[in-house]
Amino acid sequence: MSDDPTGVALSVIEAARRSTAELIGERWLHIGRACDLVWLGFGPYREVTDHRGGTREIGEYALHLQCPWRVTCGDRLVTRSSHIYVPGPDWTGDGDFDWDVRGANRFDVRAGELTAHLAGERIVVTSVEVTERGDLTVALSDGLRIEALRAGSVRDESWRFFRPHRDDDHVVVFEEED
Repeated sequence: MSDDPTGVALSVIEAARRSTAELIGERWLHIGRACDLVWLGFGPYREVTDHRGGTREIGEYALHLQCPWRVTCGDRLVTRSSHIYVPGPDWTGDGDFDWDVRGANRFDVRAGELTAHLAGERIVVTSVEVTERGDLTVALSDGLRIEALRAGSVRDESWRFFRPHRDDDHVVVFEEED
């Protein structure tokens, strides 16, 4: 549970609704992954110091997905969570496929194409919905949609929303005990 400024305890779902509403009007910047965790960046770029002491640019807002998810454009599938485990177009079928090698899987290829598209177009969030179950839908200005479907066992994280450059609380949606 989280607290709002009035001191009233909020459910995880209500906290998720309130915080993700901040995305409306913000630009979608990029999509990528670390292992099988998919990250998306939104808002203006911010320059931050990385763990090596250098600088890098990140989005004002971050969404991390560790549940079934997909990105669609109208009726067309752009990419989805299972694409991380599917060989990319350059795989010849020789030897073992290692999905975790950067650029080797279908997701990496499509995420690179999508990020290039996002760099050339100003695509902004038009609406955000968090269902009672914790599923998340982010609608964007050009017909793109990001959908995350909460699934998992008790205490498995499904998705997380936060501002990576600040020490604010993260909103973490997970499977709760009944």
